[in-house]
Amino acid sequence: MASGQGDARASLHEAPEGFERLEAARHADAAGALLRSLGAPIRSGPKGVGALTRREGEALELIGAGLSNSEIAERLYISRKTVEHHVGSVLAKLGLRNRAEAVAYVTRRSART
Repeated sequence: MASGQGDARASLHEAPEGFERLEAARHADAAGALLRSLGAPIRSGPKGVGALTRREGEALELIGAGLSNSEIAERLYISRKTVEHHVGSVLAKLGLRNRAEAVAYVTRRSART
């Protein structure tokens, strides 16, 4: 049985990247959540001052869509506390004072593209 569990974990580790390549972000998030529940480390994306991580970008888009922290947590398969951290990081990195400014930022950016 141990060998089967090892094979399953190996496959599960490959799943998030495969889902991302297929642009199936929701499935990638679910696979990542399962990996975290098993105690496996998950990459969180590149770090950098002024540059948003992939997760921060996703959170920003959902803030722009008017979702609450609880709704964002549900959508991204992360805790509300993690969403709070992402929101704080987004606001700081973009020099925004609150969620309303974040919504305006997303709206302006969407209008340009």
